Amino acid sequence: MNIHRREFLGTSAALAAGLAIPMVRADEKKPVSPGNKVVVALIGCGGMGRGDLRDFLRLPDFEVAAVCDVDGHRTIEALNDLKTAGRPTEKVQVEKDFRKVLDRKDIDAVIIATPDHWHPYIFLAACAQGKDIYCEKPISHNIVEGRAMVNAARKHQRVVQIGTQQRSGKHFQDAVQYLQAGHLGHISWCRTWITNKTGPEGAGNPPDCRPPCDVDYDLWLGPAPKRPFNPNRFHYQFRWFWDYGNGLCNDWGVHLNDIILWGMKASAPLSVSALGGRQEIHDNSDTPDTLDIYYEYPGFTHVYTVRRGRTLSGFHGKDHGMEFQGENGTLTLDRGGWIVLPEGMRLGAEKHGSSEQHFAHVQNFLHCLRNRGEKTASDIEDMHRATTTCHLANISYKVKRRIYWDAQAERCYRGYDPETKKFLNEDMEANAYLLREPRKPWSLTV
Repeated sequence: MNIHRREFLGTSAALAAGLAIPMVRADEKKPVSPGNKVVVALIGCGGMGRGDLRDFLRLPDFEVAAVCDVDGHRTIEALNDLKTAGRPTEKVQVEKDFRKVLDRKDIDAVIIATPDHWHPYIFLAACAQGKDIYCEKPISHNIVEGRAMVNAARKHQRVVQIGTQQRSGKHFQDAVQYLQAGHLGHISWCRTWITNKTGPEGAGNPPDCRPPCDVDYDLWLGPAPKRPFNPNRFHYQFRWFWDYGNGLCNDWGVHLNDIILWGMKASAPLSVSALGGRQEIHDNSDTPDTLDIYYEYPGFTHVYTVRRGRTLSGFHGKDHGMEFQGENGTLTLDRGGWIVLPEGMRLGAEKHGSSEQHFAHVQNFLHCLRNRGEKTASDIEDMHRATTTCHLANISYKVKRRIYWDAQAERCYRGYDPETKKFLNEDMEANAYLLREPRKPWSLTV
């Protein structure tokens, strides 16, 4: 896997799976007029996909033309959501293979809410077919895939919204504005954390078995390695396996670390060091349940704490959050609101309440579809950078040492000289994790 990034920078977004995907010029897909419906398809009808769908259905501007999932039971659930919303279902296409959905010329946009390992491949194919995209996070299984997604979106001039809905929450926007206005003074230290209470038994250790009869398991695996079917590797639990996800570190870290990058106007860490392991949970998953990650940025340090074990409270009695410590005080932020505690004071904190985020995120996507050229709240480049912070943490964990990150070249190194500002000694072991070779016949093609 000694693969150099330059081999992938020119990714054109065509997806090869034994089938050629026709290229669509960007100007063939005109902006959606204000009075016209936006025809969408849902690809991935699990919990998050159906959650996305329900908020799309709140807007009459969206018309659902297709639902797609390798599990036939889940497409039935998505159709029931349409019925509950009072939408017709007679003409809604039901598919297991996303390629049949992307072939339709009348579909303007797709919601991609599959397991993580599938996001890049469907995304690239959708770009090549001229579809706009609302894609769940984390965007990619590895860093090279994420860069390919950015390149494809830009090349095909697609409107892309990534499902990091905190960006659309007014209280998050207000908190970031407060930070960037300089009210905290110089900020030297940031913290993010997630605690996800899970007992030591985790999801247990069920034996391998036959997949459910209405599931296309080979298609579910797609670019991931061929494995026997196991209930814990399927549906929600997939995220705790390296084959399909990257553990709690990525699952929540994209949300959390993104706010640090946004608030601090930072693009990438200079170095990353992760310590931890599987210390509490004893099921058949393989991603770590405990991590402490140290990010070095020019001018500040960021610590990210991941606990998937029995820890309940996290920090400040909250199971997740973001914190910025400045010379004038500390700002703590989560989905419930934000608070500023002036330096040296235990009283007189400035408190701000919560705001709606997910529906506002869908509304922002619609706005950008109507006004092409405007940047979505969760732009693909920004979310690639946020996702990269999590990928780097896992890479450091795997190689068991600190790694240095050249964000311009997107390569790992063994050292960095601050005087010359040059990276030293390319880290080939770490760079081997920048791409996971997909299972044939799936591929990222140039």
